[in-house]
Amino acid sequence: MIRIAIDLGTSMTKIFRADAGNGLVLAEPSCVAVSGSEREIRAIGKEAKKLVGKTAEFTEIVFPVYEGEIVDGRLAAVMLKKFLERVGVTAATLRRTEAVFSVPCGADAAIKADYAALAEECGLKKVRFVETPFLAALGSDAVLSESSPVFTIDIGGGVTNIAAVSLCGVIAGLSMNIGGNNMDANIIARIEQFKGLRIGALTAERVKNEIGSLSPVARGTTVAEGSSVSTLRPSSVSVQAAEIVDCLRVYVDKIVEYASLILRKLPAEVAAEVNRSGVYLSGGVAKLSGVAEYVSKRLEMRTHVSDEPQFAVIMGAGTLARDKRLLALLSPDGE
Repeated sequence: MIRIAIDLGTSMTKIFRADAGNGLVLAEPSCVAVSGSEREIRAIGKEAKKLVGKTAEFTEIVFPVYEGEIVDGRLAAVMLKKFLERVGVTAATLRRTEAVFSVPCGADAAIKADYAALAEECGLKKVRFVETPFLAALGSDAVLSESSPVFTIDIGGGVTNIAAVSLCGVIAGLSMNIGGNNMDANIIARIEQFKGLRIGALTAERVKNEIGSLSPVARGTTVAEGSSVSTLRPSSVSVQAAEIVDCLRVYVDKIVEYASLILRKLPAEVAAEVNRSGVYLSGGVAKLSGVAEYVSKRLEMRTHVSDEPQFAVIMGAGTLARDKRLLALLSPDGE
């Protein structure tokens, strides 16, 4: 039996093979390059992302998953089929493949139906859907039990998932359409407004990852290249970490605001437990300088960040895919 876990994110798709000790086997951008009125497939994944902002007139870069929802079922299926092929899950092995899918916290029946339809289109028959916060906690090495809940915040590219979870699943939580992509868009606007330079999404992402910080003494410098607003010619500017702090903080503040709402609504005993254990912070944004400390100060709780928080969800999903007992506990009906 082949056991896999899939984290189909707005920005990245990650696949974990839980059989034969393979582990994380794929992490590629969730995008497809299409061209012409027939939307012919030109490239998928990392090859497609290289074309962002550089395509010809009749070529489009499509992100089939947006803010946790499948917005283009056909292209999502094409993309996922290709990714499955790349990790050795082929038409010949699909019948003996079991999959765990990460879905947003509080995903309703319509969203789950879209994921189920995608799995069916890709030939996956045995599928479980598990909410992201539980997987994030599991992948962050939180100690989960029925009597010891933990609090987790996972900041992805398009969605942030926040919840208190125990061994039985989510106690209280939500997903919100805020993530690293919002920060990138804010950086684009800020550099154009104050530096007179138009930059693309890939450059904004690089700037964020290189110097993005919420530290009170944010330091670091990088060069952004793009097109001058005044001359319309290629140009470049120097960007300081302190100049983009607000581009990150405005969204982290909103995340903290909603996290505080959930914390205030928790039953007293659950609140006491999560206060003792602290906040498990994951997602790529958690790697940025000062973010964990900022969240800790705002929530007045200590934070835990793993070495590779961007992989917490998929690692948790992979761990779950290996554990039949825990899978049965979470979804005894197999859904």
